[in-house]
Amino acid sequence: MYNYSINTTYLDIEDEKQDTQYRKELLDVFNIEEYRHESIMNCMTNIFEKYGTNKQVVNILKTLIENETKFPIDLTQETAFMMLFSFQNFYFFHNALCDLERNENINPELYDKIIKNLQKK
Repeated sequence: MYNYSINTTYLDIEDEKQDTQYRKELLDVFNIEEYRHESIMNCMTNIFEKYGTNKQVVNILKTLIENETKFPIDLTQETAFMMLFSFQNFYFFHNALCDLERNENINPELYDKIIKNLQKK
């Protein structure tokens, strides 16, 4: 079960502490105390099934896929969705998921930040 009540703060702290805080917050949103790959992947799949057809999420995924140049293969939408939980994307994307859970829409300002962040890559 995904915990939408967690606030992401890891980009707001000193650089040398960000990685540890990111890992803590990631575990917190998945309600686990230590890394459990299967549990995290199952939860991500459930979230993707819930929000993967949302117009804003579809556009976020499209932007990520179009701007991701590190992979020599085409990314699926589900794989791209999982990448939104990476260090560089999770800070904003978690907040987008919280918006979707509460309002069924991502705040336009947050949505624009996510798109701009993905276009930088």
